[in-house]
Amino acid sequence: MMRIRSTITRAAAAVVLAAGAMVLSAAPASAAPNTWAAIAISVQTGNIGYAYEHPSGSAAARAAVRKCGASDCQEAVRVTNGCAAVAQAKNLAWGWGYAASLEEAKRVAVRSTPGKGARVLAYACSGAHR
Repeated sequence: MMRIRSTITRAAAAVVLAAGAMVLSAAPASAAPNTWAAIAISVQTGNIGYAYEHPSGSAAARAAVRKCGASDCQEAVRVTNGCAAVAQAKNLAWGWGYAASLEEAKRVAVRSTPGKGARVLAYACSGAHR
């Protein structure tokens, strides 16, 4: 589990909580079964939890929240047979994204983060994309 030392502002926290979790079914893997990955974040502590290779989106989300470890951890993003990433800007705003490839998921997460200097803090992939 990764830990961010700073706390997030109330405004950025409201954006994260209001936005809710994003879900994607990435490009289907050949004959591999569908598996899920998820990332959860705590806007108060900066904790991040992630999970991958779960049989359902809800199982992956529960595992990510549990691994996040803070009382306010919430699912930020989940994906099936693809990759998800979360990023944070210098102003402590969060962003996340998903795609069929890890590099594209990272790009989407950075682009979706309001503020300058966003960097990827965690990612998770499932299926053939691991």
